[in-house]
Amino acid sequence: MNPFAKTASGLFVVIGPKTTSPLQAEQVCAAIIDKLNSDPATNLAAQNWQNAVEMIPNQVENLISNRTQQYAAPDELSATLAKICSVSAKDGQAPADLATPLVAYLNRYGEPTSFNCLILDQSNPVQIDLRLTCLNVTDAPGNGKNNFAIASTMLLASLNLSNKPTATNLQQIFGGYAPPADAPYYLRIVR
Repeated sequence: MNPFAKTASGLFVVIGPKTTSPLQAEQVCAAIIDKLNSDPATNLAAQNWQNAVEMIPNQVENLISNRTQQYAAPDELSATLAKICSVSAKDGQAPADLATPLVAYLNRYGEPTSFNCLILDQSNPVQIDLRLTCLNVTDAPGNGKNNFAIASTMLLASLNLSNKPTATNLQQIFGGYAPPADAPYYLRIVR
């Protein structure tokens, strides 16, 4: 990694069935994008992403984990970052085949030193699973120049849409947001 090149990037992913009406996950995603874009100077700060996600009301099964791991072969950095973001810490399973589109997105930026990825999965029509992963890449000491360390913070939560008061509350808050436009930082996966 070039110690002088610092690249930060972020990606929003919504997973759900093909539909003619907007998914609630798309509306929640649009609101978070709007909130983060209100201050362009800090819209890629990991703490701002975490704060925005934590402000979503009626979350259940909230889990935050932090870890740092060392890896070798920085030529596979994009694939490593994609794998970390796509796999749930809860059950170790990826919600969809996310590795390929995440790697394609990350390859546009060379070797990002920080990457935030928010996945909203509404494959189940009565639940939205939120998965925020904030990654920071640094050179790892020792064992040669091809080693790097990735510090990750993952926030997992769910929104239970089968709960009538929860669904009503979320609709009141996020219902006015249109699905995100076709932007380079937004990915919609039909499942």
